[in-house]
Amino acid sequence: MSTLTLQGLSLPFVILSVLILGSILLYSGYRTRRFYRNLPGPPHSWLFGHLKVMHEIAALMPPNCHPQLYYTEITHRYNIQGIFYLDLWPIGPGTVVITDPKLIELAPTPKPLPVHPQTDAFLSLMVGNGSIAALNGVLWKKMHNAMSPVFSATHVRNLTGVMVDEAVVFRSQLEKLSDTGKTFPMEEAVSRVLFDIVARVIFNVPLHAQTTGSQIHADLRGLVNLARQETDIRVAYNPIIQISRRWRRRQVVKKIELSLLNRIYNRLELLLSQGDVPSRQNLNSILDLILREYIEDSIRKGDKGHEEPVKLSKDDEVLILSNLRVLLLGGHSTSTNALSYLFMLLNKAPDTVEKMHREHVEVLGTHPQTTLRAHPETLHKLLYTEAVIKESLRLFPSGSSLHQGPPGATVYHNGQHFPIDNDLVVTTNGHSIHNDPSIYPDPTAFRPERWLGPDKVSLGPGYFRPFGGDGRSCPGQGMGMSMLKVIMVMVAGDYTFECAGLKPNSKPRTLHTDLDVTFGDIAFQQLGLEGRPRDGMMMTVRRRR
Repeated sequence: MSTLTLQGLSLPFVILSVLILGSILLYSGYRTRRFYRNLPGPPHSWLFGHLKVMHEIAALMPPNCHPQLYYTEITHRYNIQGIFYLDLWPIGPGTVVITDPKLIELAPTPKPLPVHPQTDAFLSLMVGNGSIAALNGVLWKKMHNAMSPVFSATHVRNLTGVMVDEAVVFRSQLEKLSDTGKTFPMEEAVSRVLFDIVARVIFNVPLHAQTTGSQIHADLRGLVNLARQETDIRVAYNPIIQISRRWRRRQVVKKIELSLLNRIYNRLELLLSQGDVPSRQNLNSILDLILREYIEDSIRKGDKGHEEPVKLSKDDEVLILSNLRVLLLGGHSTSTNALSYLFMLLNKAPDTVEKMHREHVEVLGTHPQTTLRAHPETLHKLLYTEAVIKESLRLFPSGSSLHQGPPGATVYHNGQHFPIDNDLVVTTNGHSIHNDPSIYPDPTAFRPERWLGPDKVSLGPGYFRPFGGDGRSCPGQGMGMSMLKVIMVMVAGDYTFECAGLKPNSKPRTLHTDLDVTFGDIAFQQLGLEGRPRDGMMMTVRRRR
C-alpha cells in the first residue's frame, strides 16, 4: 500500500516540479527578452531573440566562420553604428558589440575592463585554466610584469638572429617544394617556422619543428583543429560530439603537460644548483623569467643544494603550464594566421611584391641575412614592408578580446547611456572597424599605400587593432611584427606563391566584403584559437626567375 501511495504522490509532484521549472524558465526568458527590446541591434524577436538573425547571417558564409565576421555583416546589413546588442538566450551569453572604440575609451569604467569568464571557458579547452589571456587583477599583473622584459624593443631586436636562422631553414623547405611543384598547406608550413622561433624564445633551445618535427607543435596544432565547428550549434551543443572532443583534448593536453613539466623541472633544478637568479636585464628565456620568483624564494630559504627533488606547488604548476601553453600556442598561431593571409594576398599583388623586394635591396643590400644579423635595427627601416603587413592584418585581424563590465557600467552614444554590465560579453570588434568605409576608404581593397605618405590614414587610438585592444593588446605584437618582416625579407623576393584550387564566387556572399570574388571561400576566416585560414590555405611555390 505504501508503494502505491508513493507512486500516487509522485505524479503530482513531478507535474508540479515541471510547472515550477517551466515557470522559472519562462520568466527568465521574458526578463531577458525584455532587456533587449529597446536596445540597438538587428531585428529582435520575443520568441527567438537574435538567434534567428545569427542563423541567417551565418548561413550567408561558409561553415565555422569566426564570429567577428558575423558582427561585421550585421553592421553592414542593418546599418548599425557604434554599438549593438545580441540576445542569444538560451544558447549563449548576451553580447554587446562595440564598433566605435571611443565608447569604451571614454566610459567611466576601470581600464582595462576585466576579461569575461567566457574567455577562460574557451581557452581552458586548449591551454587549461589560468592563462595570462584569461587572468584579471593581481595575477594578470604578476604574469604580465614577469614576462614584459622579453617583449621589450631591445630584446626583440636581439632576437633578430634567431628569426633569421629559422627563416633560412624555411627557405630550404620552400626550395624542396619548389622543385617538386607539390601542393602544400601554407598554414602548416608557416606554423612550423614561427613555432621554432617562439620555442627558442621561450626555452632558448631549438625544437626543430621544420626539420625532424616537434611533438609539442603537432599536439598544439591538434588542439587548434579541435576548435573547428564550435560556432555550429549542432556541434557545440551535441553532447556525443563534445564528450568525444573533450576526451581527445584531455589526452593531448596530458601529453603536452608531461613534456613541459620535464623542461620546467630540469631548468629549475639546473638554475638552483648553480644558485643563479635569472636576470631581467640579461635575458635568457621566458621560462627563466617565469621561474625567477621561485628561484629567488628557494635561495632565500636556503634550499640550494637540498637533497630532496625540487617541487612546485600544484597551483604554481597549473599556472606555469597554462601560460607556457598559451605562449607556445598563441605566440605562433596569431602570426601563422597573419602570414598565411599575407601570402594569399600577395598571390594577386605582384606589383606589391616587387616594391617590397626593391625596398629590401635598398635597405639591406643583396645579402639581407648578413645585414640583419650585424645590424638588426635596420629591420625598422622597412616601412613599405611594414605597411604591407599592416594592410594584411587590417583585412584579417586575429580577433577581439571578450570583456565584462562592472555593475552599473554604461557607455554613452548618441545622447544615451547604454548598459555593459549584467554579465554581458563586451567586445570591441576590430574586424568591423577595419571594414568601416568612413574610417578606411575602399575597405576591401588591399592597398598598403594607405599607411604611407599622402595617402596615410589618420587614426585615433583603437582604430587599428589586429591583436585586440582596450588595454589588453597582445604583449608579443612587436615580436610578431618582427618575425613577419624577417620572413618577408627572406622569401618574398625569391619565391612566387599561388593559391591552389581557387574557386572564386561569381558574386559576393556578403555585404561587408567582396574578396571572395577573387579568392573564393578562403577569404572567410575560420574559428580556431583566433581567426585562422580556411582548409589550411593550400598553395604551390616556385622560384622567381
